[in-house]
Amino acid sequence: MGEYRVYRVGEAEPVRMAYTAPVRDRTRRLRSRHGVNQAAAAPRRWWLWGLVAAAVVVAAFLYWAYGREAVGNSRAALEILRKLDRVPDWAVLGAPIAVAAAVALVTAYLAFGRRLAVKLAGVAVVIVVLATPGLAVGYANGLVSDVGDGSDGPVTTADELAAIAAADAEIERPLPDKPMNILLIGSDKSDIPGDPGRSDTQMLLRLDPGSKSISMLSLPRDLYVDIPGYGYDKMNSAYSYGGPKLVIQTFKQITGLPVNAWVETDFAGFWHVVNILGGVYLPIDHKYFVPASASYKSINLEPGYQLVRGKQALNYVRFRHDEFFDFGRMQRQQLFLRELQRQSSRWSGDWERVIKLIKAITSETRSNLNSLAKIAPLVELAFEVDTSKVYQAHVEGETGMINGASIVQAAPERIAEAVSQFTHPTQAPVKTRAKVGKKAFVVHVYNGSGIDGLATSAASQLAAQGYRAQAVADAYEFPDTVTAVYATEVLRAHATAIASMMGASEVRIVDRVPGGKDGISVFVASSFSGILDVPEEKEVQEQQTLLKDQKVDWATWQQTDADTPLKLQAPTAWPSGSVYDQFRTYTVKTTKGKNVAAAVAVARTPQYGYWSIQSMRWLDPPAIEHPSGKEKSGRRTYLLFYQGVHLRMVAWKEHGTLYWVLNTLTNQLSNDVMMGLAKSCKLVK
Repeated sequence: MGEYRVYRVGEAEPVRMAYTAPVRDRTRRLRSRHGVNQAAAAPRRWWLWGLVAAAVVVAAFLYWAYGREAVGNSRAALEILRKLDRVPDWAVLGAPIAVAAAVALVTAYLAFGRRLAVKLAGVAVVIVVLATPGLAVGYANGLVSDVGDGSDGPVTTADELAAIAAADAEIERPLPDKPMNILLIGSDKSDIPGDPGRSDTQMLLRLDPGSKSISMLSLPRDLYVDIPGYGYDKMNSAYSYGGPKLVIQTFKQITGLPVNAWVETDFAGFWHVVNILGGVYLPIDHKYFVPASASYKSINLEPGYQLVRGKQALNYVRFRHDEFFDFGRMQRQQLFLRELQRQSSRWSGDWERVIKLIKAITSETRSNLNSLAKIAPLVELAFEVDTSKVYQAHVEGETGMINGASIVQAAPERIAEAVSQFTHPTQAPVKTRAKVGKKAFVVHVYNGSGIDGLATSAASQLAAQGYRAQAVADAYEFPDTVTAVYATEVLRAHATAIASMMGASEVRIVDRVPGGKDGISVFVASSFSGILDVPEEKEVQEQQTLLKDQKVDWATWQQTDADTPLKLQAPTAWPSGSVYDQFRTYTVKTTKGKNVAAAVAVARTPQYGYWSIQSMRWLDPPAIEHPSGKEKSGRRTYLLFYQGVHLRMVAWKEHGTLYWVLNTLTNQLSNDVMMGLAKSCKLVK
């Protein structure tokens, strides 16, 4: 090593001493800078590449062994949030790509980067990116898993876990894009030790993603059936003998239908659900009253459209002490579920309420729907279902006594008929009143199904219905799985009518139909069965007499009109045999928390069914959302609400008031009588 002095210009004394490195050391550093040691660095880079490859292999194995469900649940969580409008549509695909890109970039820098601080920051980013959704999905999925086994409530015993596993073994995996059947079991358990309980309710829900509809099938709890392994007994005894597994087996045996999922809840779970949702608006058909001194459950519920909360809702759906016994209770339970689904928009955007709902019912609910990936399709369908396509079916029979017990006996033909109504619900016979005639435009039918001749078949059948329809060309690139009907706004009514006959289909209103053609364009998908489902126009009820120019109990109407700020309207036509049962004025709280005036008049038929005339200042309640159709007569536009082929409700607005005529629970009034009553309503003066 050399030594020398460093001087400042103009000074005699040195400033400092300096040293020189050996020549060979400087040469080594220079060579290193110019790549002389690249061969020595290559093994180190291969080692890093090997490390990265090993990490990829380990990650792939961990994903295969443990991560598939987590990834599936993560995607399901994003889908649910997208339906709740909490994340944009692109997030379902964009979020995984962004995460993968961030991890890849950080991994590359960890392998080849130079700065230690940047590497540490990259590791922190990866941890946050991976941990945050993992914790969120884990939390949400943990809640859903608790719903499956009731683990948030009392400790689940080994016997209960075995019963859940046995029930799960009886279900059939649902097929993609096919209807899904979910069995709802309402259990009734006492506090008596060793009491296995009974199934107070058994109802099958059919969720059809193709037609975006829901069907409900109820069986009487006293139905006398052959319980597998136990012989003939009441239907609700299946739960006592073998829990949810035997209920599923019995239901499958009676109906011949598959069960793709099951949910069991008790009365506490039902009560909690209703209260967390803030209650459910229900059109109560008449006064329900059982005193507290009675030997069975008491109830005190006034008639009219109102918000019904937990205890009253439970008493309402359980009530069976009238002329219709268990058959009436099945109707009330189905009405409750129909209105619950209709009002889903009230809470569907409240993610916090959904989490509270799940947590509240964990201790009372058991189900095989125990992951977000399993629940996501149901959530999606709940948002997409057409609320005018909720159908009801139930089994009725003859009551009798066997061994001192009251039972219901139904012939196999009756059960088969109810199952057929459940799987193939009849469309509402709504006639489309369009401003443009069928012959004023052309219906162009394209084949997007990949099935030869399907468009030609559809076009010929549409032509038979009076349309100028023609098969145009194949459109095998059509990406959708359901038939799409494109039309401009002026042809919306016709497009809706065509779509209703095509099965699983969607109406898409555009400024210009595809291909630049005028009229309506139909892109037939494989969901089309090949046969149009033309609504039946025949009268499904026996002819009933509607007496005209009848101002029944007009003095009572006038007194009721004086007791309310509403401008009441009363029918001036009258169904033969009906009598008024009750008049009531009250207030109803709207979804915005405002109390508004309301009134209801209840009438009774000779068959002990109750129909009513409702009036209120609330002009947009959930009850009139998504009507089946409309009919204009004079200055009024009537909103029509069908339940299958039966006209359930007719509503209209006048004088700042909403009015409607509501049919009985069992739709005893014919469609003509319902329309006649609505059109005869005049102001009470």
